[in-house]
Amino acid sequence: MNETEIIRRAQDGDMAAFEQLVQTYEKRVLIAAAQICRNQQDAEDVTQDVFLSVYRNIRTFRFEASFYSWIYRITMNTAFNHTRQRKYHEFLTNDEDEDRYIDVSEEDSTDFSEQTDFQAVLEGALKKLPEKQRTVFIMRYLQHLKIKEISTILGVGEGTVKKYLFRAQEKLRNLLKPFKNQLLED
Repeated sequence: MNETEIIRRAQDGDMAAFEQLVQTYEKRVLIAAAQICRNQQDAEDVTQDVFLSVYRNIRTFRFEASFYSWIYRITMNTAFNHTRQRKYHEFLTNDEDEDRYIDVSEEDSTDFSEQTDFQAVLEGALKKLPEKQRTVFIMRYLQHLKIKEISTILGVGEGTVKKYLFRAQEKLRNLLKPFKNQLLED
């Protein structure tokens, strides 16, 4: 049975077919969610929410794009909403915490000599990108999606995707420059 047949059966309420779709895409959804949430528990929560949403809305899937593109869009929206809600919740629960008023200029002057792990430095730099630029960068270089796929998933033109990607690369290049210079000096 091909994927289209499985999807159609799931749309008709066949739980075995839906479970087959979950098994096919669960790992990819978890990885995508983890790259946005940066926390395993949050990524697992998002994954669960994604498949609940897929289950509730599978009848609306119209085969105009790939099924993965459809699930990926749900994943991105769910992960970003989860991240925003978590930040808002942390803001409310830390209301009396004076440390939350850290000056951004102090945050940006990270001493890269203390950072020994490039992955940690890259993650920190990615967090400083605007959401759309970060999303496109992650989709292109960490999820290895093509520009056209990103365009379809996000519902924007390919030129817009390229613009976000270019700006993300420029900002990352500037943010990572001190780290690069440190590596060259060692």
